[in-house]
Amino acid sequence: MKRSDVLKQKRASKIEEQGALLETRKAEKREKFTEEETTKFNDLDAEIRALDTDIKQAEAEEAAEVRAASMAGASGESVLGKDAEQREKDKMLAKYSLHKAIRSQLPNHSLTGVELEMHQELSKRAKEAGVSLQGVAIPHELRAEKRDTAQTVTQDSGGYGANLVAEDQRGVIPFLRPQPIIEKMGATYLRGLQGDLAFPVNNGGIAATWEGETDTVSPTKNAYGKKTMTPKRLASTVEISLQNILQSTPDLEAYTKSEMEMVIALKIDETAIEGAGSGGVPQGILGASGVNVVAGGTNGAAPIWGHIVDLETAVYVANANAARMGYLINPGTKGFLKKTKGDAADLAYMMGSTNEVNGYMVGVTNLMPNDLTKGTGTALNAAIFGDFSQLIIGEWGFFDMVVDNITRKKEGLIEITVNSFLDILVRQPKAFARIVDWNIS
Repeated sequence: MKRSDVLKQKRASKIEEQGALLETRKAEKREKFTEEETTKFNDLDAEIRALDTDIKQAEAEEAAEVRAASMAGASGESVLGKDAEQREKDKMLAKYSLHKAIRSQLPNHSLTGVELEMHQELSKRAKEAGVSLQGVAIPHELRAEKRDTAQTVTQDSGGYGANLVAEDQRGVIPFLRPQPIIEKMGATYLRGLQGDLAFPVNNGGIAATWEGETDTVSPTKNAYGKKTMTPKRLASTVEISLQNILQSTPDLEAYTKSEMEMVIALKIDETAIEGAGSGGVPQGILGASGVNVVAGGTNGAAPIWGHIVDLETAVYVANANAARMGYLINPGTKGFLKKTKGDAADLAYMMGSTNEVNGYMVGVTNLMPNDLTKGTGTALNAAIFGDFSQLIIGEWGFFDMVVDNITRKKEGLIEITVNSFLDILVRQPKAFARIVDWNIS
């Protein structure tokens, strides 16, 4: 339990004692306390005031811990170590079964145990975030355990003698997908959000001028704006056989969780790179207003060393440079840079064996577009340079899972729809520079 909660319980006890004194005086129809009661009442009042101060301080310290952990890209745990409440939550997460939560949504099943407790707690968070849940709430922190053992299921192959033969099914061969990259690039993740999140923006305005000895200096003032993050729905539907849900071992459950986690992580990456910024889709870096732009050519152009320098220069000129910056490119661009020298007189390639460009780290993902057009140019590639800590990913701390066991019941399949609630904010656009017309063909 948080220190602030302990203090609040103590304060409630003191307030209750004060109330009892008042009730006694009222029941005895007295206008004043006795001398002993007055002393006790005043002592309690002093303790309550002191506890109010302690509670305010404790809440400020707890809020500072959460902010510090979030800005460091932490997963929401205290920078000073997990407290008793977090350890208890970890124990519950370890016992949590995704498939048990799914089964609870089927006829003649109910939500019980750890899964019920999590649902009740997360439902409160959803209400605070203004989200109306349609199914069972599951924790956003749920992560799949990696296992190497196989899942065995007995199935009927349709042949005569094969009906008596058990098939030994091994682990599912995963679909080949890009690996999530945005978090590795240093994006700031704010996890466990509850209400909307607002960031006041200082747009500048205060200026200093040289004046004569007795001249009047003109007043200046800062202009402020505001950027907000609100929960936006990201949904995914998967079909799973009823037999697997009822008979599966932890290995299949781990696979189900890892698949859910992977598709959500990749959609976050894709949106952070080129989200439309409309229709309920957050705005990505490539389309964000205020991001520095470097142009290759009228119809696109092959990457040259000058483009690399211009991307970096744009961020520095905007005073948005930071200690940790990097490039985000696609595999095709990586191959081109590793085969192309900086200029005709330079023996070095634009991207060397250390997988850096001009001393900066490089992230590579197939989610970076390679199908852009400009003028008559087609199949053009994009690239981003900048301080990725200025990209904020907000995660509201729950999933809404809806189980449909009716639509495909004749096939023995159930549909599981998972709604997660996230938002993406390019906090400081000038911390990024983009080019969207590299021709590497």
